[in-house]
Amino acid sequence: MAPLARTRRGPQASERFVLIPATYKNSTTGYKNVTYNRSKKKFEAKVNAGGKRVHLGLFETAEEAAIAYARSEYGRADAAKLLQPRPAPTAAGAEAIRQAEREGLTLVASSSSSGYKGVTFKPKKQRTKKYELTVRVGTKKVTLGYFATAEQAALFYARWEAGRDTRDLTALPPLPPPPEPSSAAGAKAVRQAEREGLTLAKADFFEKFSTSTNFPIKYG
Repeated sequence: MAPLARTRRGPQASERFVLIPATYKNSTTGYKNVTYNRSKKKFEAKVNAGGKRVHLGLFETAEEAAIAYARSEYGRADAAKLLQPRPAPTAAGAEAIRQAEREGLTLVASSSSSGYKGVTFKPKKQRTKKYELTVRVGTKKVTLGYFATAEQAALFYARWEAGRDTRDLTALPPLPPPPEPSSAAGAKAVRQAEREGLTLAKADFFEKFSTSTNFPIKYG
């Protein structure tokens, strides 16, 4: 969950703000829209709004800059997205959450529509898996795969960041049973395939696989 900051507005009153975590892994401050200005030797809070850069101030610490962003209209909008209740996960999504807990992993929250960092819902995609997971590798944006639920994509991301095995989330779906042989010669071909340890799969299986399954990506 995003950290909370409390600022005083008077002798008795205080206001709580949500400090928005950084969107990108290579952030040096850990906070969204907060960077270190080397020339001024201070932390700077700034946003891009409608193509224009809005400067929110220079500060001695990253936390002060993060609070300035949190107090702005932009930070409040991000906080509202983070704090809004998520719809109940599907059975597969709930299992991904439990699996993350068993592995001691945290599914990183985000102000995106999916609720998870790097995960985007693509409703117009012609595939059964509509949650896309993207990350930045250097200066490039890389798609790591498509998933049936946002939670599965978030689990993949958590494992990917931790350098853990992701193969169970990218494995081939089970092969469908082959159709019945259409002739005696066809039945003989099936038996020969069995003797050779081969499996005959229908063509539409591979068509579905090519458009709906994730492929593990290795770097380096």
